[in-house]
Amino acid sequence: MKKILCLFIFLCASVYAEDVYATFLSQGVKEASLKLNSSGIVDSIMVDIGSRVKKGDILLKIQNNTQMESVNIQKAQVAASAQTYQFQKNQFERYEQSKNAIDRNTYEQIYFNFKKTENDLKVAQATLKYQEELLANTYLIAPFDGVIADKTIELGDGVAQNSTTLFYLVSNDVKLVLEFDSKYAGKVKVGDTYTFSVDGSTNKQSVKITKVYPSIDSQNRKLKAEALVKNMMSGVFGDGNIRTK
Repeated sequence: MKKILCLFIFLCASVYAEDVYATFLSQGVKEASLKLNSSGIVDSIMVDIGSRVKKGDILLKIQNNTQMESVNIQKAQVAASAQTYQFQKNQFERYEQSKNAIDRNTYEQIYFNFKKTENDLKVAQATLKYQEELLANTYLIAPFDGVIADKTIELGDGVAQNSTTLFYLVSNDVKLVLEFDSKYAGKVKVGDTYTFSVDGSTNKQSVKITKVYPSIDSQNRKLKAEALVKNMMSGVFGDGNIRTK
């Protein structure tokens, strides 16, 4: 009786389940066209096409001697301003304790000098922060872990601020972007199984749908979905079937 019941449930599930044909293209979960937020001449390139990088790795540097000198000069200015401020602060605190014993003009002058040096220090610190940002912008940094998929720059090339893609970075994590007929809208759901093969291969793999796009592509009347996949490069094509529940 139990076997008959299981067979009945299986047959019912088979009646309502449906295979939906879908093509796919593999893409990095994250992909980025990397540009430099500064202008100058490239004097160091640390990676090439195919290089694996970590978030925070330096990929490229332009000539930055001027920016480094400006930072060092401003650091010295901050140190000098801090010393002057501390002197005026100490003097003001001493007079503050005995302000009733000194004339008002002297007290106000000391207070003015204290506040002026305080403001000078804040300006110097803000200027240093700005100079450090200019220096940081002479380096191109990897925004996430991944692989350099393309490179369009060489040593000695000139770079204009935010105008040229220097590297194309693809994350290590890869997803399949599926396309299927929009008539199946509402039938394909997150958690459905997609069984597929890569173009030119008969090997089958299965993954779970992790996202279904909420709108239909107006160009080809297709719906899209996504599924995470392991051990696959970005840019791979293939097809398969989504087993709906």
